[in-house]
Amino acid sequence: MISSATAFDMGSKALKGFRLNTAGITLLGYIALIVFTVVIYFFYAFLFPSDEPSTPQAIANFILSIVQNIIIYLFSVGCYAYLYDILKHRQTSFAKLFVGFKNFSRNATIIFIGTFIMSAISSIIVEIYEFLFKYKPIENNIGSYIILSCVICIVLCCLAYKLLPTWMGLIYKMSTDNTTGAMELIKQTYRQVSVYNYNYLCFSCRAILWCLVGVLTMGIGLLWIIPLIGMSTIIFFEAIFNPEDYAAPEFSDAPAQETPSAEPVEKTPELPEE
Repeated sequence: MISSATAFDMGSKALKGFRLNTAGITLLGYIALIVFTVVIYFFYAFLFPSDEPSTPQAIANFILSIVQNIIIYLFSVGCYAYLYDILKHRQTSFAKLFVGFKNFSRNATIIFIGTFIMSAISSIIVEIYEFLFKYKPIENNIGSYIILSCVICIVLCCLAYKLLPTWMGLIYKMSTDNTTGAMELIKQTYRQVSVYNYNYLCFSCRAILWCLVGVLTMGIGLLWIIPLIGMSTIIFFEAIFNPEDYAAPEFSDAPAQETPSAEPVEKTPELPEE
């Protein structure tokens, strides 16, 4: 398995000659995301002009959030396909951004399952805090709130450690595999990726540091950093799903072992026969 440093180094080399293209696609993605979010917001405000909570409003909010997540992740799949085309074929094609819609039913099913699980987890956490602030079972006990928050953070970190690598691997697989069914793809990806959860944790830490560097540049640096992270992610999962392509010693984390030099063996002189 390649290291996170190797993945980022290879990702940087793979983007040479295509940095302007990927930066332009990233900027276009920013604009499209903002426009799409505004459209969803006004559509929701048009359906429910009143702020009073109601059951239809909650259902519509849930449906709109699911639709929004599906569309965003489908374009994320397309971005991975765009970068994969650069990595493997050294070319760019704007049509690759819509690859996620090619097998819409399967991809939408996988994204729906993932977003439903994430929504369920976040809803449970919100309900816990609403219960605490409404009924105040541990009123005037700040220490209990801190302990509870720490426990929730630990649980979330454990869930992210177990599930996030598989989720990112699924997005990558959806960009390259158009034949495998939804449930089979989820099972395959989990079996292959779950072994490398710690490696992905190290990779994510490096990616977060790069994002912080991009934030320090008022977000301008993210136009180049996000494609770098995306390309490095593709290489990281390529090394998992196609390990034979990254089996050379220069890709390995283990230090090269020196082959001991064979020392000449001294021959014992034969004694003359009497």
